[in-house]
Amino acid sequence: MTNVAPRILLALMGDLTLEMTARVKYGYFAQALSAYAQVTPFDASLRGLARWFNAALVFHPNRHVWRERFWKNIYTFEARSRRVAQKVAQEKPDMVLQLGAVFDSALYQSAVPTLIYTDYTARLSACRAEAGRSPFSPVHREKWLQMETRAYQHARHIFVRSQLVRDSLVAGYAVSPEKISIVGGGANFSALPDLSARPRSSEEPIALFIGKEFIRKGGDVLLLAFAEVRRQIPGARLALVTGDHIPAELPVDGVDVLSPTWERGPILNLYCSSDVFVLPSRLETWGDVLLEAMACGLPCVGVQNDAMSEIITGAETGLVVPPENPQALAAALIRLFRDPDLRARMGQAGRRRVETFFTWERVVAAMRPVIEQTIL
Repeated sequence: MTNVAPRILLALMGDLTLEMTARVKYGYFAQALSAYAQVTPFDASLRGLARWFNAALVFHPNRHVWRERFWKNIYTFEARSRRVAQKVAQEKPDMVLQLGAVFDSALYQSAVPTLIYTDYTARLSACRAEAGRSPFSPVHREKWLQMETRAYQHARHIFVRSQLVRDSLVAGYAVSPEKISIVGGGANFSALPDLSARPRSSEEPIALFIGKEFIRKGGDVLLLAFAEVRRQIPGARLALVTGDHIPAELPVDGVDVLSPTWERGPILNLYCSSDVFVLPSRLETWGDVLLEAMACGLPCVGVQNDAMSEIITGAETGLVVPPENPQALAAALIRLFRDPDLRARMGQAGRRRVETFFTWERVVAAMRPVIEQTIL
């Protein structure tokens, strides 16, 4: 093994310097990686005329569908891949580490090895197309899956956050299990926050929900559940952070609707002023907010979907209930609201779990042997 720090081109969607979204989602990982390697971040997103052409190419009157198609179509997959190849020719790194599989860093160049770090697959999204993350027609879906499969085949190794995604790659993309490492993910804070003592009230407890996409994150199920919570615990409140319109027919008694933000300070304040975190998502690619809540000492209530059960250890760091079940969700919230000691124990266990398994330093440490073997 060489003592010279490897030169890594970190290819991703988003500008770590200019875009708050990218800084929060990927910046802390890049920072941890930079402690070990010479990292050059590169935003593979389309710019200028290419971006406008892509928007026109996939136009749809439904804004949500249009947005999903904008990010996921064959033209933009290939165009991003070309941009990365051009950057590789310019920088001549030791390797490319690409985040996600919405482009292929080895499609137009093969001189520099590529690794992929991903949290989900298009096949998993297609299994629940009604959640809104699979905007393809049947023909376009097959073409996209072919491109995605090729990217996984080109990669020297694939890092994933969960067993769920590893299984999808093996069963749905015929990737060899030996080519995949489960490395998890980290809580998106510059440092794990100090834990402040919470008042152990069972009369006016506060639940927190963060989900910009209200329906995909199960906000409607939560509001139905919370109406039952309020019937049994009238002083309970729900802080609901979302960027979507809330349908008028849903109950909002005791609910404070807040606008989403990527700023860490306000979000940290919300975690620290809440008693329970709840996320009944219909489709959850990983669960960054669960890790953030656990890092702040909050017990979590999730559902038996995707990788949430890999993050929340049921009856230890929180509760996991069946999806699309307001009654079960309400019962879980009521149980935690009425038992401050249980909340405290689960919150402390969640914090220990984050410290042990879910820091970006740990993720990079798990990646290092593969990175070093790749550039030998």
